[in-house]
Amino acid sequence: MAVQYTPRDSSRVARFPNSIREYRLKAGLSQRKLAGMLGRSKDAVSSWERGLNLPNVPLLMRMAKILGTLAESLYRHFYETIRGEEATKSSKQ
Repeated sequence: MAVQYTPRDSSRVARFPNSIREYRLKAGLSQRKLAGMLGRSKDAVSSWERGLNLPNVPLLMRMAKILGTLAESLYRHFYETIRGEEATKSSKQ
């Protein structure tokens, strides 16, 4: 089955913004193929990509390895938020 490259707009706002879809497409994997490699369903991968749920940490690490990147790259928004909070705390002290 061919990999779908069409941009998909979601009617829901992503609770957990991420770059999973971009890295998956760069790796040439379908959601079904990635899900099989992780031992999860295609629906779970879809949910992660849309930012509705988060994978657990061991799955996140395995997914990052499969996609040839770091876990931090998949969820940049989390790390940017943490850095911003640290800067705010240090300026208040």
